Amino acid sequence: MSPARPSYSSQRRRRVALHVGLSIVAVAAIVTMLNYLAARHYVRIPWSARTRQPFSPITRTILASVTNKVRVTVFFDRDEPLFDSIWSLLKEYKFANPRIVLASVDQERDPARALAIKNQYRLNAPGQRNLVIFDCDGRTKIVYENQLSELDIKSFASGQTREIRRTHFRGELEFTSALLTVISSRTVRACFLTGHGEHQYDSDDKLMGYSRFARVLEENNIQYGRLSLQGTNDAPADCQLLIVAGPKTPLLEQELDKLDRYLDRGGRMLVLLNYESLFRPTGLEQLLRKWGVAVGRDLVVDQDRQHTITGQDMVVSEFTDHPLMKPLADERLYLVLPRSVSPLAGGSDVLQVEPLARTSRKGRILTDVRPGMVSYHRPKDVVGAVPLMVAVEKGGIRGVSADRGATRMVVVGESVWLGNETLPKLANRDFASHAVNWLLARHELLVGLAPQPTAEYRVNLTPGQMTALRWILLLGLPGFVLVVGLLVQARRRH
Repeated sequence: MSPARPSYSSQRRRRVALHVGLSIVAVAAIVTMLNYLAARHYVRIPWSARTRQPFSPITRTILASVTNKVRVTVFFDRDEPLFDSIWSLLKEYKFANPRIVLASVDQERDPARALAIKNQYRLNAPGQRNLVIFDCDGRTKIVYENQLSELDIKSFASGQTREIRRTHFRGELEFTSALLTVISSRTVRACFLTGHGEHQYDSDDKLMGYSRFARVLEENNIQYGRLSLQGTNDAPADCQLLIVAGPKTPLLEQELDKLDRYLDRGGRMLVLLNYESLFRPTGLEQLLRKWGVAVGRDLVVDQDRQHTITGQDMVVSEFTDHPLMKPLADERLYLVLPRSVSPLAGGSDVLQVEPLARTSRKGRILTDVRPGMVSYHRPKDVVGAVPLMVAVEKGGIRGVSADRGATRMVVVGESVWLGNETLPKLANRDFASHAVNWLLARHELLVGLAPQPTAEYRVNLTPGQMTALRWILLLGLPGFVLVVGLLVQARRRH
């Protein structure tokens, strides 16, 4: 009887070792190639609905236009709740464009470096901490911590909650605005006409103040100031945008002449007329007729779109396909006591006057309006889709510099809707941003960019539940693992 052959020979052992070695080499080669390709052609995909939304088109456009190095310094305490959100978002900016150079400086952990940053950017005030610095070729923009959040103060003030909650994160809005500021070498200036009871850009009044509208201009990298056309003053040459925000008293003849000359030179003007000038025309009504715009001495109501029981304010959702309104196609606007504004019948072929928004088909023009905002329906009232705002454009002006281009105007029969209290409602804020960018012919910026809502999840546990959870974590989980181990050991013995 021949001896039994060994079941595992040395030759078979060598073959298995060779196969294992070749498999290891192949896997290593595949991993190396995948890493090589991933380093140059990577795609970032959000896996969860809780991850932040992709960048808005305006952010992608501005990031693609960055050609010089932009240094972004997060001068922040890393223990602050906002730090992680800020750092994560700015890393996305860096991934989108490698010319964004990102750094973090914590005053507590790195006091020497923090002191150097303070000296470089002259951060000498005691409260200048927790901020983000954008720097490109010596042009700097600082975004402060209090600009990055929208807070729910009303609930705290009314006693509904014992803490002030963060409702929206303004990171992309503020950072994109800061990036646009530092990469733009040309300054854009807007002028607010003053002297006739207009809305004031430095007023925080809820109804009539325009401080929030001024903030929209800042976010679009637009400097602003007051302009009086009384006396010998004329519209300055560097005024790229003139804002006439709800005048209450008539303009002088010489002021109207200066506005007309400003438009003839290719000026850009945002005109907002409200109900307070119904009984005392400002003179703008006649000037606008020359430019193909008819402003009605009336109020417009809409039975299908009224927002309150009084019917004096409305929601507008019927927009035209004008480039200014295309980004708002699925949005709505909130207006208070609007007047009708429409293209003048039989206008000039040189002027392009297009409606921007209308009421529904149940809109009504009220011409019997009396002091105290008392109005009455008349059988002869026009009922239908009533235009509420128009855009005016006149191109090919001889002798106008290329940076100014064509004359442009946006005329709206309402001004309170861009006030501090009503600007955040519906898409009013987006319209304000789109309007100034269309007037300035910055078509690449005609895209919405709004604060992102903050998702908040909270688990409230009683003291008894906390005690039970503590015992489960300290004894339950380790004990379960121990029991499973003992059962496996007992089974192997048998």
